[in-house]
Parts: sequence; structure tokens; C-alpha cells
Amino acid sequence: MHVSTVKVALVYLGQAREVAGTKEEELILESPAKIEQVVSRAITAHPKLSELRETIKLLINGQWATQNAELRDGDRVTLLPPVGGG
Repeated sequence: MHVSTVKVALVYLGQAREVAGTKEEELILESPAKIEQVVSRAITAHPKLSELRETIKLLINGQWATQNAELRDGDRVTLLPPVGGG
């Protein structure tokens, strides 16, 4: 039986980049893949990201996304933590 996979790029911005120690990595997921799987894999690889989980925004190919959004091969998922300022 052939298992279909989806390859996505995971991009870290701001504090997420600092915590992950990288700006981008590639993930291969079983299809159908949801964005929540990407977030879970990122937290498993970089446990300190769990501190940002509730406030992080998600984008797919530059568009706002929800936790249950489905991914396609070649998608770019961006983790965007809150931006401080004032």
C-alpha cells in the first residue's frame, strides 16, 4: 500500500525563530496533512515553542490559516508569534 505524503516548508519568524534556532525547515507529512500536525512537530523538535502555542498566528503561503487548515505539497507554513512594541 502506497502512503501519500506532503512536503511543506516551515518558516519561523520573530521569537519563534529565536526559540527554534533556525529560520526554516522542511517537513514531510502523511496526506491528508493539517497545519496542526506541523505545529505539533515543531513543538516536539523545539519544546520551548510550546510557550508560544496559544498566541502564535499561522499562515499558509502568506494567508492567515486556522489550526485545522489542510496542507498541500509545496505549501509554506509560517509561525508568526505576537510582535511587541509600543
